[in-house]
Amino acid sequence: MDKKTEKELKKMQEENIQKLDEEIKQNKKIPKEYKKKMNIQILFNILIILVMSLYLICLNVSSLYLETKVYLKSIKVFSIALAIISVVYFELSYRKDNEKLFLYGSEVLALAVITLFSVYGYEIYFHSFNKILAIIPICFVIYYIIKILIIRNRMKKKYYQDQNDISDIVKK
Repeated sequence: MDKKTEKELKKMQEENIQKLDEEIKQNKKIPKEYKKKMNIQILFNILIILVMSLYLICLNVSSLYLETKVYLKSIKVFSIALAIISVVYFELSYRKDNEKLFLYGSEVLALAVITLFSVYGYEIYFHSFNKILAIIPICFVIYYIIKILIIRNRMKKKYYQDQNDISDIVKK
């Protein structure tokens, strides 16, 4: 071979390598539609934690301004309402065979249980009740941050698995 053909061969190889690199980069990028779907899931969970935190903060503040009887009665009513909502979520998740609804039902049930036990916390730990009730939203926020990270990672992993065509090649 002469030097000219060797140079052309090397140039073609380099061009092919660059094309492959660009194609790999394109395959690694998640399309905007899928990112939008991921962001909707994340924003929905952020909205849920904002509502839960606002609810718990309102419980905490209302303990300072309401009479004890009225406050305890309102806590009981809220806990029953949350328990009913969680049962509805469980029923819907069973009928639709939807794991997300089951998870949301579990989260609402946890909030209902916390609300119900806050009645006893209010009576037993009256002087430190507000401090205890202030810690609970922080725990929920930590839980939801972990949940959001898991959702994001699972959705990315699912996207890459859907783009992977090795299983189709192996089947052929």
